[in-house]
Amino acid sequence: MVTNDGSLCTSLAKLGLGLAYAVEVLVSDELKSGRLKRVLEPFAPTVPGYFIYFPSRAQRSTPLRLFVDTAKELLRGGK
Repeated sequence: MVTNDGSLCTSLAKLGLGLAYAVEVLVSDELKSGRLKRVLEPFAPTVPGYFIYFPSRAQRSTPLRLFVDTAKELLRGGK
């Protein structure tokens, strides 16, 4: 089965029905308890954080603009 539903994919892997490609923080409890285990670890990418990309010339929706402005403010240490 191929799915883009992370929780379904993880559930199937816990049942032993295949491999799941998952964000580690979302399956950390399962990894700690042994319900899931890492495979192909040398090929797993490590990413230092989340990133967002949007073209500066593109028309941005109000919610996206507010999100970006808030994220910038939080990164600067603003309240």
